[in-house]
Amino acid sequence: MAKTATVTKTKTATKDAKTKATKTKTNTDGTEKAKRPPSAYNNYVKEHMPKWRAENPDAPYRDGMGAVAALWANAPENPKRGQPVAKRAPKAAKEPKEKAAKPKAKASKKKEPEPEEDDDDDEEEDEDEKENASED
Repeated sequence: MAKTATVTKTKTATKDAKTKATKTKTNTDGTEKAKRPPSAYNNYVKEHMPKWRAENPDAPYRDGMGAVAALWANAPENPKRGQPVAKRAPKAAKEPKEKAAKPKAKASKKKEPEPEEDDDDDEEEDEDEKENASED
């Protein structure tokens, strides 16, 4: 069943729900960590994506990212331009997780009837013997 949204009844509850405090990352000495600068690829995408979107307004965003990435391969801003693309090793297949062993239910004292074995070979032999007897 889908979860339903909770309804806030007071203004303070509504305000608290809308303004969540975000944690800032800090160094071990307590100072705030500085964001690392964007990479050359990030800057390239930021510059070229709006141009591509203007040319292709109805195209999905995913196609735009693929087109800009293809342009990046031969862009002069690319520090690895002209180098072969590094190939990744295939991912190892994940093994299924083992389920926790459930406690076994107590076995009942009733014996189950043993299934009768079908001896199809015996029937075939009987038919063969009858055919051989009729030939004699």
